[in-house]
Amino acid sequence: MTASSNKDSLVFECYNDPELKRWTHLANANAWKGLLTVEEYAEREQLLGSSEISHKNKSSGAIAKYPKSYHWLGQKYFNLKDTSLPDNGQFSQVVCSCETLNRIGYCIHPHSNGKIEPALIVCIGGVFTFENNRGKGYAKNMITRLNEFYDNIRNKAGGVLELKNLVINLYSEVGEYYSALGYKSMHVPLHRLTKLDEFAEDYCQEGSDENGKYFGFDGYKHLVKLHDVQFKKSLLNLQKKYPEKFIFTVAPDFDIFKWFHYRDIFIGKKSGREIGENLSFGFALSDNSHIIWHHNWTGDSLVIIKIYIQEESIQGKELKLKQLLRKAIEETKVHGLHELEFWNEEIPIEQYPQLFQVLTKLESKSKIFTENGSISAVRPPKGYTAEQVIWDNNTKFCWF
Repeated sequence: MTASSNKDSLVFECYNDPELKRWTHLANANAWKGLLTVEEYAEREQLLGSSEISHKNKSSGAIAKYPKSYHWLGQKYFNLKDTSLPDNGQFSQVVCSCETLNRIGYCIHPHSNGKIEPALIVCIGGVFTFENNRGKGYAKNMITRLNEFYDNIRNKAGGVLELKNLVINLYSEVGEYYSALGYKSMHVPLHRLTKLDEFAEDYCQEGSDENGKYFGFDGYKHLVKLHDVQFKKSLLNLQKKYPEKFIFTVAPDFDIFKWFHYRDIFIGKKSGREIGENLSFGFALSDNSHIIWHHNWTGDSLVIIKIYIQEESIQGKELKLKQLLRKAIEETKVHGLHELEFWNEEIPIEQYPQLFQVLTKLESKSKIFTENGSISAVRPPKGYTAEQVIWDNNTKFCWF
């Protein structure tokens, strides 16, 4: 019996049962575990689900700043049950599940009078239908109900701006599957550098900064605060060009980067690599221009999460970029990784003439503009079409 023909038996739930979370992660581990065992994958998900960004609803700062909406922040868990199935014990009627990571963002739109407003950015992840229940329409039913769940929060927002401006997004690994459920793909190409020595020789030789410093898990929170000014400036500039658009971004938050670092350290250790206790997660130049990266041990690459450059002129920016990419290449090689990756919106290569020239000389077109395995998609906010929405900072930074 398909889900569509038996709607009365389907129950959609937002839950917080730790045993159900673990059972779900054990069930979907084979799809996403990579280098990990099934047990290790469930352990990693428990670790990430306990991180600061996942428990932002318990942050004193968030509670003080968003007293009417803080409880919707952090990681939320959902499932769909089919009560027409035999009840053979705990969780036997759960047919599919998903999670959302809810973070504060910023937006500007035609009705905000030129002012930046807060927005709750809901990111869907971990969509999984249990093997015996596939092909029956359960996942579509669950996402439809999830859409309705968050629509209801938005519709009851009243004057709470962050809820009124709620946006739902996701990263699809199944092509255009979600387009039928209201999600518009906003693909961002991925750039993969494989000829690291040649690239460093051709592009990264100019300039040096003897006073620059690597940073570890902590110690760079002050740098992340600089992103806030840059993000808001970008929103205002985009609004001038596209006054009729709804423009949004995930807000910078140090805890977002820590989520990546927890993941990085856990997988690195389980992979058997000798990563040491002082693993670096980025590098800052003396003017606070900096790069933040993630060791993708499973994919044998270093991924740039965020790059921030103080300089305004393109010549000055490219000099800083060369210095930062040199450090990223050094980090890649130190740990025996073989590729450096970044999203085009993080470093739009066409805007850096020398970078574009070197890349097109060294790498094949398939490496320079690789199809991103995680296709960004957005469900337009109420009152807007997909064509009226701009997702600023659509990069690995806000991936979930």
